Amino acid sequence: MSDSLLKSPVPRIINLGSGSKGNSSVICLGEKILMVDCGFNRKQTLLRMAEMGLNPDQVCGILVTHEHGDHMQGARLCSQKMDAPILATAGTISGGNMSALNHQILRRGEIIAHHGFEITTLKISHDTKEPCAFLVEAAGVRTLFATDVGTVEGLDLRPMKDLDYLYVESNHDEVMLRTGPYPAFLKNRIIGDGGHLNNHQSGLLIRSLAAQSPQLKSIMLAHLSHENNDPEKALVTTRECAGELPGVIWDVARQHEPREMAG
Repeated sequence: MSDSLLKSPVPRIINLGSGSKGNSSVICLGEKILMVDCGFNRKQTLLRMAEMGLNPDQVCGILVTHEHGDHMQGARLCSQKMDAPILATAGTISGGNMSALNHQILRRGEIIAHHGFEITTLKISHDTKEPCAFLVEAAGVRTLFATDVGTVEGLDLRPMKDLDYLYVESNHDEVMLRTGPYPAFLKNRIIGDGGHLNNHQSGLLIRSLAAQSPQLKSIMLAHLSHENNDPEKALVTTRECAGELPGVIWDVARQHEPREMAG
């Protein structure tokens, strides 16, 4: 990929991979790259960045949504090797044992500026210390990253408006989970308020967000369970629940394949 594309003033949103084995995305703006979660080890992170033509030396920060390993296992080493600070809530820094690293504490509900990116930290429900979603604005383009949401009840949707790009979890199909091989305690955790959104819930959330985002360009479904979902089921159900969204491009993040959001 040419340097001219990477230096374009139009931000690029790229998912490096998503699923139970690791999650990470990046937003590229000029010569700066902001990472959202770093759930792959350093070697995998660098390989996936190289596949998409990205320079790790341009990473200016690593946002971490929560301390589960599939979202932060590579954060420590990548932060040190890339000389990029960890940006996360106090609970996530503590829960992930990252207090000795170069880091900045984010408070849910606040907005900060970081190397040309405007970052809003949003409260969500998940079974970790202080989980969050991130709304990132770059050159006027607004992208919401919301995975491991747990439940949409109690979400404050007011800041999540005027979105251009939406990256949201669609973790499981209800029937596949209910009839699948997981033990009862794990099924209950997944469907609980601290777990994950199913395809139906994801579609309803997308409907609400799209209603207040008339310029929405692209949606990427994320964090699909390998055992309890598949891309086609996720797309069919979420699109049905979300309703007609003319002109919006839909895609599904994959565990082993980096994908750039279209639009």
